[in-house]
Amino acid sequence: MRPRRFFILVQDFSGGGGGQVPRGSLLSQAGEPPSPDCPFWAKLLDMEAMVQVPARAVRELSKEQARMLQAVTNGDERLELFRQEGLLGRRGALRPGDRVRVQITSASGEKVRGVLRYRGPMGDSKEQAGVIFGVELVGSATGKGFTDGSFRGQKFFSCRENCGVFVPVSRIEPDEGSECSPLMAPRGSRRECTRLQLAAGDPLKSSPPLELGDRVFFKMGDSAPTGTVVFCDYLPKKEMTGVFVGICLDQPVGSWDGKFKDQLLCHFPSPEYGILLPIAKVHKEKADEGPKALSDDPSQGLLDDPPSPSSIRYPPRPEWGSPHGSPSSLLTGGTEERGEGEEEEGGEEELASPLLEINSMVEVHDPPIYGVIRWIGEPPDVGETIAGLELEEPLPSGCTDGIYRGMRYFQCPPGKALFVKLRHCRPDARFGAPQPPENPVLRCNSLDFRVYASERVPEDTPPGLGEEGGQRLTGWKKGIQGHCNSCYLDATLFCMFAFSSVLDSLLLRPADKNDGVSYEETRDLLRTEIVNPLRKHGYVCATKVMSLRRVLEAAGHSPGFTSEEKDPEEFLTLLFRVLKVEPLFKIRSADKDPQGCIFYQIFMEGSAGGAGRGVPTVQQLLEGSLAAGDLKFTEAPSCLILQMPRNGKDYKAFATILPSLELDLTDLLEDTPRECCICQALALSECPQCYGDPSIGAGSTRQYCAICCQQVHRHRARRSHRPRPLRLPPELEHLPPPPGPPPRQTMQLYAALCIQTSHYVAFARHGPRRGQWLFFDSMADRQGGQNGFNIPRVTPCPEVADYLEMSPEELQVLDPKSLPPCARRLLCDAYMCLYHSPTLGLYK
Repeated sequence: MRPRRFFILVQDFSGGGGGQVPRGSLLSQAGEPPSPDCPFWAKLLDMEAMVQVPARAVRELSKEQARMLQAVTNGDERLELFRQEGLLGRRGALRPGDRVRVQITSASGEKVRGVLRYRGPMGDSKEQAGVIFGVELVGSATGKGFTDGSFRGQKFFSCRENCGVFVPVSRIEPDEGSECSPLMAPRGSRRECTRLQLAAGDPLKSSPPLELGDRVFFKMGDSAPTGTVVFCDYLPKKEMTGVFVGICLDQPVGSWDGKFKDQLLCHFPSPEYGILLPIAKVHKEKADEGPKALSDDPSQGLLDDPPSPSSIRYPPRPEWGSPHGSPSSLLTGGTEERGEGEEEEGGEEELASPLLEINSMVEVHDPPIYGVIRWIGEPPDVGETIAGLELEEPLPSGCTDGIYRGMRYFQCPPGKALFVKLRHCRPDARFGAPQPPENPVLRCNSLDFRVYASERVPEDTPPGLGEEGGQRLTGWKKGIQGHCNSCYLDATLFCMFAFSSVLDSLLLRPADKNDGVSYEETRDLLRTEIVNPLRKHGYVCATKVMSLRRVLEAAGHSPGFTSEEKDPEEFLTLLFRVLKVEPLFKIRSADKDPQGCIFYQIFMEGSAGGAGRGVPTVQQLLEGSLAAGDLKFTEAPSCLILQMPRNGKDYKAFATILPSLELDLTDLLEDTPRECCICQALALSECPQCYGDPSIGAGSTRQYCAICCQQVHRHRARRSHRPRPLRLPPELEHLPPPPGPPPRQTMQLYAALCIQTSHYVAFARHGPRRGQWLFFDSMADRQGGQNGFNIPRVTPCPEVADYLEMSPEELQVLDPKSLPPCARRLLCDAYMCLYHSPTLGLYK
């Protein structure tokens, strides 16, 4: 078989049956090399067409050059690359693992840093045969990509979402350090981060050096998170602590924003993807070895048998940040005898940080030992405040499992409890100086909340009902954990999804071509991180809700969703808009076009005050509000969210509202058979002016058969009324009257959202029996102080059923202050009532 030869066209030409052929086009020809003076036939690689080419118009390429240039779609760019001597060769010599600079898009002129992870074609077709370079972005470019290493469902390399790009040879170059960030060393003189020189025989001594862009892993509890090195150096003015490594994590388990004492060391897309660790705790990934080696190799004594601080020898300090003189804060170890688990006493007086509290992350000694405060107090015969620390790593001696001088103060693994004077504790410098008050949004990450973490549940989970479903969600640390003004969102989500599937359409719609990235991210986060875990395990961590708040804030361009106090209706409106969900129902005024709605705000005519009005039911309020606006539902909804009449969050239109257990919408629907309010025959007309007339009979809506309509409007007070005919379904217009009353369209109350002093709570019904009600508060208790954690709680409240079944007249004579707490909150503080139709929910 003749070898195939490749060419690039260096000038435009016309002819050979192929029409105008632009310069930069690639051609292939099987056979002997063409004569310099004779045209020859060749195939255009871009168009699969045969053309007759003048030999003077082409230059020959190697197969490798042709494959690289084939991925460049612009002919002028191809030609420019070919003409720059050596440029194509240098770029063609790049191999996976090399540090590079890439132009993320053809429109962006800036080249950013990355590590080459893949080189080759993107598919088997001729169009995809060109060489593409897959790059993982690092440093300040992290998060600015558009892939996780996948293309059209095929995995070419692995990196975090939106941290990878695929580019042709025209948009990549070796990173030779000419434009490096001041935080990086140039490649020619790059710093290889030497590990701390440990005592002889320490297994880390032979560990490989680290470089920027290296893939690494480290130990965190029972897991071994992975990431990419984006910083490796001494910390400013903390050279005695040795070299630290900043890692851009593959999963959001970190809590570092890239700053140390207000100095920016590196960039992260968010603090959840950053972590700063001593180099001794970081391990470089090998081609045939990953994080599993950390737990499988018993020689890695770092995990369970770390060196004592005195065994560490430090490399020379860099000149740029060396402090003057020796560190005065170094505790050299006194001659005084220590008790078990007690610190060595130094000669320097220190003052405890005023922000230290239970669960504060601190360091003691210099070089530092890191830990978390688990207890603060004054033991007997000490006379000074002592802090009990749980250390990150156990020490070989001098520590306990939480016992101090024979008394237990907390529980932790053996060798990790160290008791020190509180004034000797300093905030953990790896995370920067604490800023009072600490930013609660940044603190809401999976590292700080690891004790309260909840599982991701990818499989669709139906709500659990009855006794079993109620027990699954009952107790402390149940429901959704609140954090940073999230109660409006926690309570709304609990109402919507805990015990009803009527709104599951929000979670299940497949993405289409019109949906952006934010749609799938929001849908999957809501389904797998919040709704499914809530139904399966009965608990959702605040970090999951914070992730949803971040996505909604970004997708909806709505500032404040991560930190500010919002209303449930704001959350519902934004959620439905981001998920592109159809309105839950449509409502029409007179003969105008129907309006789609997510919820309905009940409004009242006249004064907003409720004095002397008695106790209304939700049924009465809804009928009155629709009648006042001359409104009708176009069809029966499967879910109806009703907002109670209020003037803001604080002023209530009624002191008490009775949520109707069953809501009858029959007389509030268009084109639906209704019965006469007097004789119960089929109604043919309705009269808005008759609404509320007590002399006509029971009920509020006013629709009549032909005979009753005539009789009612003979009264002198009603002669000016203008009854209007009802529209009936066409199939009923020519049929005889039905033998019985028309069927009623009803809905059941399944949840209620309440507010008191700007705090939202929820009531939900978990079964058909009358007493199966639960009360949910996402912030029922708190552990710790300013930087502590809320503890959610779900409690049974069967007593509310007794009051929901009372008549308005019975409730009217009761003093609200005498009601049980849960019943009082439901009746006096109702903000939204949620109704569903289980039958309609099956197909709507």
